[in-house]
Amino acid sequence: MRSIILSLFLIPTTASIPLVVHAQTYFYIGSIAVVPAEPTTSDAITIALTGDLSSSGASIVSTSYMLMDNILHITVNATDAGGLGVLVPHTEEVAIGNLPEGSYGILVDGDFILDSAPENEHSFNVIGGQDCGTLTVQSIQWATFNDTSIVVNVTNTTSGFDYPGFILLNEDGDTIAIESVNLFAIAGESWHTLTVQPDVVVPTGPFNAELQLWTDFYGEQACTWDLEEVLCPEEVCVTIFPYLINTGGAIALGDFDWTITDANGSEAASGTFTLTKKLPNVQEEVCLPVGEYQYSVTPLQEPTGGQLTMGVGGLEWSADVSQPFPQVIPTGPLTFSLVPACFDGTNALDEGLRQPLPFLVSTGTTGIELISIDDKQLGAVTLLDALGRIVYTQKVNGDRVQVPIATMGAYVVQVDQHRVKLFAGSR
Repeated sequence: MRSIILSLFLIPTTASIPLVVHAQTYFYIGSIAVVPAEPTTSDAITIALTGDLSSSGASIVSTSYMLMDNILHITVNATDAGGLGVLVPHTEEVAIGNLPEGSYGILVDGDFILDSAPENEHSFNVIGGQDCGTLTVQSIQWATFNDTSIVVNVTNTTSGFDYPGFILLNEDGDTIAIESVNLFAIAGESWHTLTVQPDVVVPTGPFNAELQLWTDFYGEQACTWDLEEVLCPEEVCVTIFPYLINTGGAIALGDFDWTITDANGSEAASGTFTLTKKLPNVQEEVCLPVGEYQYSVTPLQEPTGGQLTMGVGGLEWSADVSQPFPQVIPTGPLTFSLVPACFDGTNALDEGLRQPLPFLVSTGTTGIELISIDDKQLGAVTLLDALGRIVYTQKVNGDRVQVPIATMGAYVVQVDQHRVKLFAGSR
């Protein structure tokens, strides 16, 4: 009888052996980490499960995950092929990718694993990140006053992209130019100056480009654009801003004539600056073809106070050439090169009409006069403005024509197949 009772006592223990086998743990999870620790919607998220394998023969068979509402359900299956009975440190990384903004919980289960990570490690938040869709690349062009920089103009409808840096690559993946980080973030419109890399061959015509935006001092790539670009300006002229400013010392008052002349000594633009107590700094906006220029300022009265500086700025924030303008003995003209990287391009200034032309061109405040040099008919004459719009067209049967112009600006005059870029018009 005692043997029967003993047998009954032993049966539950024997029957529990399979349960013990299924409860065996081959991977003990001690901590759960979300990488990055504070993810945004633009981050690729990884969940790191760190702990110990039960022996030198234990391993992870499979790992998978499923997102159910806001619960990240991770399934990990372990096995043990036999080995030394020692704990082996192990981290199992589960690549999740990008998640929408919100709060998430983590549930870990599977075969032969034990999740003992702290409760607070089973949840995380995803915040709204930096959306590349808010960024628009307005232009990528050579710098206004040098041939060693390329300027990227972008607009951002929000604020973000901390410590940004742009890289421009060609279609082969070679770096053409790279930006030195100097902004805290991108908000509204911004201009980014990229330095052309040594010995790089920069395309002279249209080319397939890749523009990359990096953040955190090139610690993380945020955006990529595949673009077709032309670095030289496609417009007839380039916008610049001649200016005269008072940098201090006293009040500067009076009128100052200013003139910009081209490489041929012809007047390209001119006007008068008036400095007052309310307007100590003045500038004008002009549009000129690519080329070499000289900028002069002449005072129309006896020297006044202040410390004057004359200069020319461009659309990009960093574009500026300047020099002091002492009124007692004014300095000579300020020489500057307008988009020197494109001097050999189609938009370069026609210096001295370098290409032989079958007609002469003279400009005035009221228009342009064209005269055939061989007394032949001029034929089709077309005038285009700075935006490429036709403002005048006529078939001229004679050897000369007067083309009226009402507004000062940059134009292209075309006679048959010959084109000349010039600056003319009334002020």
